[in-house]
Amino acid sequence: MPISASGIGSGIDINSIVTQLMATERRPLDRLKIDQSALQSSISAYGKIASSVAAFQDAVRQISTPEKWQIYQTSSSNEAAATATASSAATEGDYSLTVSQLAKGARLASATAASPSTIVGTGTLSISIGSIAPGTNLFTIQPGKTAVNINVGDGSLTSIRDAINAAAAGVSATIVNTGSGSKLVVTAKETGVQNAIKITASDNDGNHTDATGLSSLAFDPELSVGAGKNLDPLQSAQDALLNVNGIPVVSASNTSSTIIDGLTLTLKAETTAPVSIRVSKDTAAIKKSVDSLVSAYNTLQQVLKDQTKYVEGAKNQVPLQGDSAAVSVLQRLRSTIFGEFTGQSGDFNRLSDAGVAFQKNGVLGVDQSKWNAASTDLSKLARLFSAAGTPGVTSSTGFAKRLDTFASEILGTSGTITSRTDGLGRSVKTNQKNQESLEGRLAQREARLRAQYQAMDSKVAGLQALGTSVTQQLSALQQSLQNRN
Repeated sequence: MPISASGIGSGIDINSIVTQLMATERRPLDRLKIDQSALQSSISAYGKIASSVAAFQDAVRQISTPEKWQIYQTSSSNEAAATATASSAATEGDYSLTVSQLAKGARLASATAASPSTIVGTGTLSISIGSIAPGTNLFTIQPGKTAVNINVGDGSLTSIRDAINAAAAGVSATIVNTGSGSKLVVTAKETGVQNAIKITASDNDGNHTDATGLSSLAFDPELSVGAGKNLDPLQSAQDALLNVNGIPVVSASNTSSTIIDGLTLTLKAETTAPVSIRVSKDTAAIKKSVDSLVSAYNTLQQVLKDQTKYVEGAKNQVPLQGDSAAVSVLQRLRSTIFGEFTGQSGDFNRLSDAGVAFQKNGVLGVDQSKWNAASTDLSKLARLFSAAGTPGVTSSTGFAKRLDTFASEILGTSGTITSRTDGLGRSVKTNQKNQESLEGRLAQREARLRAQYQAMDSKVAGLQALGTSVTQQLSALQQSLQNRN
């Protein structure tokens, strides 16, 4: 490509002229870029609002349904012996508990081997989980279960342990160093009389019940010691035996959620005196949830105000200043809080009746004295916040439930925020296409201008050369005429 120096022929600063002309013609493009930046700022602002609405909805949902108000706390007069946790299905009350026996899992130990690498024997162990009948020692496998056959590999204590643990046999195996050797200990994974252990051997030495080889690890409750009942029973499987409010109870586990509706009892020790378990409404937890709702409301309200407010004298206003969709979200939020509730006779009618009201500084708060008075009847509070209401009658729906619905509508696929963000996204794409189209036209315009000015420059240069030549010729002619005279 030939090198050209713009304006050399004419002395005119062509680059400066073209640059200035193009600056004027690029103004529509600059306007598009400013608009694009504003659109992106609006999308970002709506993203902040959507995030705050989602966080607000999470807080609202902690108290928007009746079961969320069924929060109970428990206490035990002897936590070393028994404790309890409560679900929403619990009932307030006191329970007297005595524990005469804890549930235990079966545990068996082998004879002492020299080391974990000692070869015990090879073959297959068969492990079953079931119950042992008192007196007869008759073993009955658990209903629905079958014996698990385990190949013990090289037959070392380590290999046998690993093979047992790799199988889903309902037991675990460990090796205990006694100081004078190693023992294999097999323990049932579950407690209770239904989780006794039976182990039989298919010993490669041909004798499947003697106390040598792999059969030394056999434990059949129906056989005799040294002849198929060869492991040492360290602990027998047994159920927990307890008494609840005078009622005898048997439990296969020390942790049970089926003894008392809504409570999970954890038994830790046998008792010599009754343990008192108290179940009561956890008003502190409920208050914490209400405080979280109030805090989330204030955060959302501030975000909406920050994104829509008009700043006196500011050259650049906030992204959503005057945006009707964003302003409507703020208005709906406030109107919902200021609404009324129509419930049962004697119910609270407004949030302020429960102490939830706007403070002098314009933020939502909780008046502790009013809340304390209202929380003496949690059923009323529960209805005020979480009543399902009658379809079509807004005032019959609890406030938290209304706010949950409000948030879902705002964030839904056809909701205010989603629709507005989608619309802004389409405008961004259209703007970008317009920019690209205009960029192309401007590039062509600049190329034409430069070509025209270059052509003009060349013509001016030619005329200047011609003028110089004529001047030189006239000077020569004049000199010639002077010489003749």
